[in-house]
Amino acid sequence: MILQRYARSEFLRSFAMVLGALLVIFLTTRFAAFLGQAADGRIAPGHIFELLGLKMLISLRDLIPMSLFLGIFAAIIRLQRDRELVAMRAAGISPAMLLGEALKLGLVAAVLVGTLTLYAEPRVEEISQRIREQTENEATIAGVKAGRFKEIGAGKRIFYAEKIGTDSRLLEQVFVQVRDGDDVGLLRADQARVETEPGDGDRFAVFLDGVTYKAKPGQLDYVVTNFGKYALRIEAHVPTDISGSVNYMPTMELLRYDAKGFRIELQWRLSKPISALLLPLLAVLVALASNGHNWYLWLLTAISGYFGYSNLLGVGRALMSKGILPTSLGLWVIHLGLIGVMLLAWRVLRRPIARRRAPATAGTA
Repeated sequence: MILQRYARSEFLRSFAMVLGALLVIFLTTRFAAFLGQAADGRIAPGHIFELLGLKMLISLRDLIPMSLFLGIFAAIIRLQRDRELVAMRAAGISPAMLLGEALKLGLVAAVLVGTLTLYAEPRVEEISQRIREQTENEATIAGVKAGRFKEIGAGKRIFYAEKIGTDSRLLEQVFVQVRDGDDVGLLRADQARVETEPGDGDRFAVFLDGVTYKAKPGQLDYVVTNFGKYALRIEAHVPTDISGSVNYMPTMELLRYDAKGFRIELQWRLSKPISALLLPLLAVLVALASNGHNWYLWLLTAISGYFGYSNLLGVGRALMSKGILPTSLGLWVIHLGLIGVMLLAWRVLRRPIARRRAPATAGTA
């Protein structure tokens, strides 16, 4: 019992270290990407941390199985390298104990990943989509940078500001091109800011102390208008209709339909917790097969096995979508294939032990 708790603690410690490292890498790369999008005016800076938190929650469905897989592999390699695994075997602990502890952790990981994938992820994806559409609307003229042109509304409006005010909300020496069919208008103002109507929430770019030029391309006649204050309505992005998308549909809704698309999505969601259950067992078998020798080569083998299994799941999903792979087989055949490989590996690992025990049994008889 003490050795089982020790092995479990080693697995958890390595898992926590790997998960922490992967989370740091994920957060830094995502944060840098969001900062770049905010700098380009594609998202509003105020929504960066909200989007980052939602993306991190979704990413746990992949990071937890990967961290548990690598953590268990690293823990067993350390036990072999420090000869602790030899001492544990001398105390009567068989490799089956390591598989049992890995299975317990895999069950806990499967429950966590299943909760994220089957229940939380569809809702989180929907919230993330809504926030992204909202932040795209808020990032319009607010995303204009000094000395850079910015297109809004598929090129219908082009903004340019010579410099930004000290409060970062006021644009100075502004130039705007507005295209409405064949008509092209030019606007120049000393200052500009964004205002929102309190009633309907419509947003306007308000220009102060400027002049407008309106004409048709190729004609000499144009209209010049001087103004003290001019409001230009900012067109909002049309919300995307996601009501019919299976990616955002609750899992209980998927169970009500028998069409191919719904079954594919259900199998894909179920594949995540199943992977979290099987991968820890695969890590134990690969680590035991190394026997502490050339661990870096076996690490490459473990990583290759992980990505091979994950890529096969993605290929199976694509083949089902194209109708090449029947949904009755679907991703189940890939999971069963991995189980078969692990059973074969376990049989090979146990064979040398049986051969060593046979002469001792004969001598005793």
